[in-house]
Amino acid sequence: KKGSQTMETLTLHISGMTCDGCVANVVRALEDVEGVAMADVSLEQGTARVTFDGRSTNPADLISAVEDAGFDVSP
Repeated sequence: KKGSQTMETLTLHISGMTCDGCVANVVRALEDVEGVAMADVSLEQGTARVTFDGRSTNPADLISAVEDAGFDVSP
């Protein structure tokens, strides 16, 4: 048993990001999700690496947050 450590990392592929403003919007959308510890978004790679607490949120919520911000996501 590993204590209460339930942090998970997920990489999402995001299309529609064209500038640093888009990156900032995606980071904000992800960090607004309860349980997200960190969102590292790459404009060049079109990806977001999200570190989150699996007890508080799940991949579907993270994808929804990015889609709600106006971007297309694939796991």
